[in-house]
Amino acid sequence: MRDAFLGRRGGDLDLVAPPGSAEKLAAKLAARAGSRVVPIGAPPKRILKVPFRSHEIDVWEETGDPAADLLRRDFTVNALSFSLPEGTFASAPGALADLAARRLTPPRPGVFREDPLRVLRAARFLAQLPGFRVASRATPELKEAAKSLRVVPAERRLVEWDKLLGAPAAGRVRALRFLERIGALQSLFQTTAPRTRRGISLVSRLSSADPRVARALLLLPLGRERAQEILRRWKTSREEQRLASRLFALPLRGPRRAPTRRDVAALLRFSSPFEEKTTAFLRAAGDSRARELARAAQGILGRPAALRGILRPTRPLPFAEISSLLGLREGPALGRALDAFDLALASSEIRGPRAARAWLRRPRPLPGARPPLLK
Repeated sequence: MRDAFLGRRGGDLDLVAPPGSAEKLAAKLAARAGSRVVPIGAPPKRILKVPFRSHEIDVWEETGDPAADLLRRDFTVNALSFSLPEGTFASAPGALADLAARRLTPPRPGVFREDPLRVLRAARFLAQLPGFRVASRATPELKEAAKSLRVVPAERRLVEWDKLLGAPAAGRVRALRFLERIGALQSLFQTTAPRTRRGISLVSRLSSADPRVARALLLLPLGRERAQEILRRWKTSREEQRLASRLFALPLRGPRRAPTRRDVAALLRFSSPFEEKTTAFLRAAGDSRARELARAAQGILGRPAALRGILRPTRPLPFAEISSLLGLREGPALGRALDAFDLALASSEIRGPRAARAWLRRPRPLPGARPPLLK
């Protein structure tokens, strides 16, 4: 209803069902949507969530008093209802005035203490709804509830974080500054304001809307180990944790010269399959030389054939001859030597079988576990 008044499309849908019918309605909706029902909380305040595409349908159980049901919402601008099939409209006191003023006002005291997740929801609305602000009288309770954010199930927090960090750049930075101002970031990260402000500054430089890259930038000032611990505790996906591990290992200082083909190839090979996210991360967190390297790598990403040549270079010799010339048996040492060989191929340092044999016969120290870019 709020989005309809604002002329916005594609938002979440909230439904209040008559007593005893919420579960049946949610199950039918999930079946039609090819989704599932996720119960949150316990009766009489239980919500049945049905994920649908990139949004959610929330089904509530009616308490018997429609006015009381509206007051269960987080903000008055969300306490608007349209009854079917009667076609009647109702709203919480002050809801339309708050909507006209673009003001986020709680419908009653205690809504944030009741569910501290609403602190993140307030920030998310600031990110998604241009021109909205939080009513000043809500600030004291928001600050109090922010201290309890860590007790909210990680899965619920992650949903809000993804929506907030996936918002347009200006909106998400505004939302993060709001969370920092009320102490929510310090409480969640168990750190000091200077570090959270540094994270927000890094996020402000991110041009893409990928919440995983934004989350890595936000956590970067905490240090690699602490950041990865938080990502695990927040129950992010294994893919995101793998991405973050790759991003946190990147050097944020580029070479003291123009990036070479070898520099670009090493970066792309190390970052695969997260090349786009890596260049976005370096442009936000790296120094001027690292940003130059990221721009050079980004130029390769727009040329699929060139990228394939770097990630999967064609070896000019059979594997048996390569391993024989290296004098190594199967194992980690051979794998690292082959990586160095492939990087030389990807960098065009080796051209043809004769050059490959000369490179393989040349005595050299065994490459370390990290790619040349990161030495």
